[in-house]
Amino acid sequence: MQYKWTIGEMAKLFDVSTDALRYYEKAGLLSSDRHQENGYRYYSYDDLFVLMDILLFRNLGVAVKDIQPMVTTMDLGDMKQVLLRNDRLVEEKIQALVNQRAMLAKIITQYERCEQQLGKFSIVPAPAFRSKFLGEQVEDMIELIRQYKPDQSWMQSVRYTLLLPPDKFLTKRSFDSAQIGISFDEQTLSKFDCSEQEQFSALPAKDCLYTVLGTDYSGQENAILAKALAWVKAQGRQVTGPLLGSYLASCHKDGLDYYEIWIVLHAT
Repeated sequence: MQYKWTIGEMAKLFDVSTDALRYYEKAGLLSSDRHQENGYRYYSYDDLFVLMDILLFRNLGVAVKDIQPMVTTMDLGDMKQVLLRNDRLVEEKIQALVNQRAMLAKIITQYERCEQQLGKFSIVPAPAFRSKFLGEQVEDMIELIRQYKPDQSWMQSVRYTLLLPPDKFLTKRSFDSAQIGISFDEQTLSKFDCSEQEQFSALPAKDCLYTVLGTDYSGQENAILAKALAWVKAQGRQVTGPLLGSYLASCHKDGLDYYEIWIVLHAT
């Protein structure tokens, strides 16, 4: 039975590179004997089992710096604590991936909504989320972001919104004077103190025209908004309240931000 393996034989046996074995030696995880005549590295039977543990711990995500004492000085209890700590890190990574996937699902849904509802009109109930608006300038949005910069748990419920009173969008049919704001659902708002919650308001509980459109915020007439208002008139309905827009996506190719919008209508 062979009790000595060259670095090439060890690398082939475990399907790792010779550079990896040299790195483990340099980091103090693995040792080898040097042949006095040819200078070759030779690994013993014990070295083979140490390498098996090194590769096992690396596959478990344990850092090289933590493996070094595990294969040299630690007893079983200490080794278990390292593995328990690494298990907690893995759990944190799993939760981060779960949150990331939830965000991906939300954003994908928003893109799909753009594709499916762009320029299509319907009458729906007013949305349930509540909004707060500051003004019409970019600086106003930056102030909102500073004030309500969402943590990871809020990222799935935050909405960037805009608001236009009837006298603005009925005459110009554009978005150059839209107020900039931010909105949250009721569950997220419940985390704020009462005085802060009172600063957020919802649309009145009435029927709304609903559609999706894109805007560059210029003073030019928005074609979809103009068609939406004509559609409302054709339905025998009248506009009574503001236009509320909730951000969905941006397309840098065409320079547009896309919003789903609600326009409050007179009761029938």
